[in-house]
Amino acid sequence: MVLQVKQLTKKYHKKTILKNISFTINEGEIIGLVAPNGTGKSTLMRAILALEEIESGSITVKDIANSHTDFFKYISFLPSDNYLYMHLTGYDHLSFVANIYDLEKREIEEVIDLIGIRSYVHQSVKSYSYGMRQHLFTALSILTKPLIILMDEPFNGLDPTSTIELKQLIRTLHARGISMLISTHNLDILEDLTETIWFMKDGELFINDHVLNIDAPYEIELSYQDNIEQLLKNCPLPFRMNDNRLLTDVAHSVEKYLEWLIKNEVQIHSVNRSKQNLEDVYRHFYEV
Repeated sequence: MVLQVKQLTKKYHKKTILKNISFTINEGEIIGLVAPNGTGKSTLMRAILALEEIESGSITVKDIANSHTDFFKYISFLPSDNYLYMHLTGYDHLSFVANIYDLEKREIEEVIDLIGIRSYVHQSVKSYSYGMRQHLFTALSILTKPLIILMDEPFNGLDPTSTIELKQLIRTLHARGISMLISTHNLDILEDLTETIWFMKDGELFINDHVLNIDAPYEIELSYQDNIEQLLKNCPLPFRMNDNRLLTDVAHSVEKYLEWLIKNEVQIHSVNRSKQNLEDVYRHFYEV
């Protein structure tokens, strides 16, 4: 276990933004955090990092509380806003962090090569594109070799090339055993990075078991028959057709469909659960 959050509650005035949230993140896990704007995703990350005061709860990394300075040796943050000094170079930023944590120059060089920023690391940040600044921030976030990185909308404003590069970097960090909690509105990107998706709604956190067990329809692949269209017109069960695949309705068991098809001598090629994508789950959960 890397990060543990227990019974975290946060209020703004009289409104409860985070309601008794508890979870753990283990070594090497990538967690996707999904929710509409204003539901507390950024507040949750800031509370974990002690950037927001909380009413109650505990937050630890490797059993070290976030009130202790050692906590920040093991966790880092990639914020949605680039707080960088425009007149300094990328190398200046990396050196500053390295000095704070008493890191050696070779560790800076390793990160520069890993992120791929050597061609511009000695230029002033004011000359950087948005993607270049995001890469520098990523370099800063891994310089201390954290166990877990919190990423708040890391793909915002990135062009396709920068997006591909950041996705590959996330996979590389994951292969090194680094855990990540990634908040993003880009469902396609998130679905490509992890199957572990958490949702937030009304200040509560919903983990996979509570959300992703939404029943998906079955796809029954039918073999071609001359009279198949006429046969299916008489089916008493609701269905949709996609080419030669019959999609069942979740309100009815797949066994009922199979029973009727076999009884009416419709030839069945295969039966599979239809895969739901993250957008389907999002629409269902938030009733979009």
